[in-house]
Parts: sequence; structure tokens; C-alpha cells
Amino acid sequence: MSRSFYDIDPAGEVLCTYTDSGETTKLKSEKTEVPLPKAILYAFLPAGYPHTVTDDYLAYQTYDSLQAFASSITSLLANRAVLEGLGVGDSSSSPTGALILKITGDTISRVATILFAHRMGQAIEPECKFYRFLADIFNDSAQFLDLLTPALPYLPKLGVIVSAGVLRSLCGVAANASKASLSAHFALTGNLAELNAKEASQETVVSLLGMLAGSLVVRLVEDKQVVWMLMMFLAGVHLTMNYRAVRSVKMRSLSRQRATIVFREWLEHGTVLTPAQVAARESILRKGRGNLESKSGEYTGFCDFATYGELKGWNPRGYHRYDFETKAYFMAIWHHGGYFYMRIALKEGTRNPLSAWFDAVNHAYHFDSALKDGLESHYENEMPLGYVSEEQKESIFAALTAAGWDLETNALETRLPIRVRVGDGWKGLHLSEKDPIRHHSHQVPKKD
Repeated sequence: MSRSFYDIDPAGEVLCTYTDSGETTKLKSEKTEVPLPKAILYAFLPAGYPHTVTDDYLAYQTYDSLQAFASSITSLLANRAVLEGLGVGDSSSSPTGALILKITGDTISRVATILFAHRMGQAIEPECKFYRFLADIFNDSAQFLDLLTPALPYLPKLGVIVSAGVLRSLCGVAANASKASLSAHFALTGNLAELNAKEASQETVVSLLGMLAGSLVVRLVEDKQVVWMLMMFLAGVHLTMNYRAVRSVKMRSLSRQRATIVFREWLEHGTVLTPAQVAARESILRKGRGNLESKSGEYTGFCDFATYGELKGWNPRGYHRYDFETKAYFMAIWHHGGYFYMRIALKEGTRNPLSAWFDAVNHAYHFDSALKDGLESHYENEMPLGYVSEEQKESIFAALTAAGWDLETNALETRLPIRVRVGDGWKGLHLSEKDPIRHHSHQVPKKD
């Protein structure tokens, strides 16, 4: 009795067919013929594509390749301007002066790399889409500064070169860190290293094509005015493609903006959005770091995480303050006119601040009703207006998980997570299950 056996890849494609006649004769094998275009394509895609990556991988990589092509051409135009500014082709220019310019720019840019990575390193992963787009804004800004170098005297030229170097350093940190986070999002089967290797192959080909096209451009385009017009056009293409690339990504972690969109939708309609639906709504450059607003939009504000000292010690003049706490956190709300500000200090043992952020969005959502007759109207029987119990929140979080959200990744805190330890000698109010929130407020005048 003969049987057939097949070698298949993760996508289910048959690589080779084997026939066993059941006798002791040699096993017959037949490899599957792969068309040449398909074989070339496979050399640049992760093994097992599309089953080993997320469904937004191809769209992102397509736009990313197009923006890299445009960037390669603008880089050649900018580099030519820098070489002219350093004196290449000018017999009166000093090599020592050009070297000093180069050393000064490199030194300051490397210091900027260290400072930016220290200050913003933890914020890049939660807001990787924002920083991926911001990196190319830095890069294009540096290239436009490069175009100014040939026309400037020595000292202004030094300032421009240093500024361009700093912008490129910021671009390098933001781009590399955000790309690493995006790659981790795309990799579904632990194939992060191979995915990065294939991305490097893609960038190599695209950069090579861009250099070939750019070589033709720099040879044909000499007029300064035409160069500036071409740079503006290519920079527009570059940023547009990059914007479309990050817009196509459907992140599964809940950053501040994504969590706010999800919770607002539940408060308004009682439905849970999927990552794809939120990706279509979220903003790349605006409202990404804790912006909140009331149901009507009449009151807008901002929420951030803080230490206990920052929460208790900050008392801006002219603001009405309102304090309360739960088992998991302390919160303070400041209000003045149509603006409010919230700070949350998480207690020790709180692993993920998602529940606290839900409460912050809920407070902001009901701010219109809270201020209608004074802030005390926000509470009825010691419960805030629109109060959602812990049991209800658990059911909401379960629905989020079912919709495809990753609740284990903490993408809400954009700096070192600080927790408040309450000592045994603390004489404050003790909380129970029936009394989840205690509060006090300064008197707030009724709204006219």
C-alpha cells in the first residue's frame, strides 16, 4: 500500500512531496516548483508569511519602504549641501576648520543622544507610533538645516551643523526604539530576530534604489531654488508615507489615548472596540499623552501619574482641588474655568494602572454633571456620579481581552513606575468593600 507525505511550511504551502510504495525501494521525492517572482519575494518576507506576523505588517512595510526611498534621495541632496558648506571644491577653505566643525557637531549630537535616551526612553514604547513619526520630522528638519550650510559664515554654520546633528541624534534614538517596539508587535511566533533581519534586507534594497535615483537627481539638479522645491516635495512624500505607515498599525496594548478611546466608547454606548477600530480613530501627534474631556466637550483636561509628594504638594493658585482615594490609588483633581487637571499616585502592589485610568476617564466624562450644581453634586451616597464597581470593571476588562487587547502590557506609564507605600502608623481613613471611596473637596462655586 503506497502513501504520500508532504513537507509544508507554516503557511501550509507544500515544499516537497514524497511517495512511499510500501516496499524497500528508494523513496521518491518531488520538490514543488516555486515561480521566480514568488521566490524573490519570499527572500524579503518573514518565513511563514502571512501566518507568522500580524495582519498589519504588509501595509506598514509597504509604506515604510516608500518613505525610505524618498528619504534616500533627500539625504543625498542634504549631504551635497553639507560637503559644500565644509569647503569641498573650495581651495580657500581650511581643512582644519572643516574638521573642527565636524568634531563639534558629532560631540554635541552624541551628548544629545544620551540625554534624550535617558529622558524619553521609557515613553517611546507606549507611544511608539508617535515617536516613529516624530523621528522622521526630526530627520527632515535636519536635512533642511543642511541646505543652509553653504550660504552661511563660519559661526552661524557651526550652529546649523550642531543643530542638525542634534536632530539626527534624536531621530536615531526615537526611530530605533520605536521600530523595535513595532517589530515586537508584528512578530507572532517568537520570530523577532528573523523579522528584523528581513527588514534590514528590505531597507538595503530600498536604500540602494534610492541612492541610484538620487545619484541621477544630484547630477541633474544644481539650481538652489529647484533643489529647495524638490526637497520640499520629497519631504512631503516622506512624511505622508510615514504617517500612513504608523496609521496602519493596529497596536494591541492600551496606551493612554487608546485606553481613553476604548473607555469613552463603553461609557457612551456600552460597547467594546477592537484594536482595528481604535487604530482608525487614534491621533498620531495630538491627544496622545493623557488628554481627557467631558461628555459635552465643554471641559477639557489632562491626567498624569505622579508621586505622592507631587500629588499632595502641587496647589496651583486659582484652582479648586478635590482629593480622594481607593484601595489601589490616590487621586487629586484640580479645576479652573473650563479646564481640569488630574494626578494619580498608585499604591504599592498595583501592577497595572488600567483600573485607575478607567476611573479618571469616568470622572472626566461626568464633569459636566459634576459642576452643574457644584462639585459636591458629583457624589450621591458617597459614590461618584457614574460610579462603576470593581466587578463591572473586571467584566469590561474580560471583554477587552476577548476583543484582542493585551492587558498584561503596561503602556500607560511613560516614566519610571512609582508606587506609594502606606506605613503601619498611618492614621488615615480605613476603607472597606462597602466604602470604596473617601473624599473631601474645597468649596466650588456653582456654575452660572
